Amino acid sequence: MGVKPVPVTLSVPAQHSQLPVIRLLTEMVAMQAGCTLDQSADLKLAVDQVCTLLIDAAAPDTEIACRYQAVDDEFRVALEAHTITQWRPAPGSLERRILESLTDTLAIRDEPAGSEQSSRSTVLLSIGKPV
Repeated sequence: MGVKPVPVTLSVPAQHSQLPVIRLLTEMVAMQAGCTLDQSADLKLAVDQVCTLLIDAAAPDTEIACRYQAVDDEFRVALEAHTITQWRPAPGSLERRILESLTDTLAIRDEPAGSEQSSRSTVLLSIGKPV
């Protein structure tokens, strides 16, 4: 009987210099959770793209949080940041279609965060693990 992977959470400053750390952890945790090399690479690319967008829109001196979790036959990634500018890829845009093709599910949510000009932006990505 294999050991069930534990959820992993990473919080780093919302800065582009942190992207290599996020990419590396995404790939490592996905592979530990049983994703294939191709799935891990797809997730790493999708997470990198979303984090780049969130970092570009992030409030100064805030963090980006990444939560990784294997649930049954699915591997989930939740990305969250405090944003102050519009950042979502437009529906039907090439950027959005690429993100949707790299993952099985893509959900984006923005909630007000203290002031009318800021939001708590959350992106949920998932990919089905091989059976």
